[in-house]
Amino acid sequence: MGWIRGQDLWVRDGREPSGAVFVIRKALGNAVVRNRLKRRLRHILRDLDVPISGSVVLLARPSAARQSFEVLSQEVGQLLQRLQDSASAHQIAHD
Repeated sequence: MGWIRGQDLWVRDGREPSGAVFVIRKALGNAVVRNRLKRRLRHILRDLDVPISGSVVLLARPSAARQSFEVLSQEVGQLLQRLQDSASAHQIAHD
């Protein structure tokens, strides 16, 4: 399964044990900016309380660092829903 692209984030199924991995490149800004974005994304995943079966890889684009918490939260929710829909369709196709 490939990457699912959002406006500021990309997501994919990591096929590993449960958890989330954040890919925050140095191009996003200095360490303070990158760490703030990681903290915000972790908080969003906790608040959404979406069951993650396997691992999820979130790749942040430079524009993600400038987005509000609400915009990021909405995008993460939409991407995780699309990821679940894609995984369900993939499983149905292979059954």
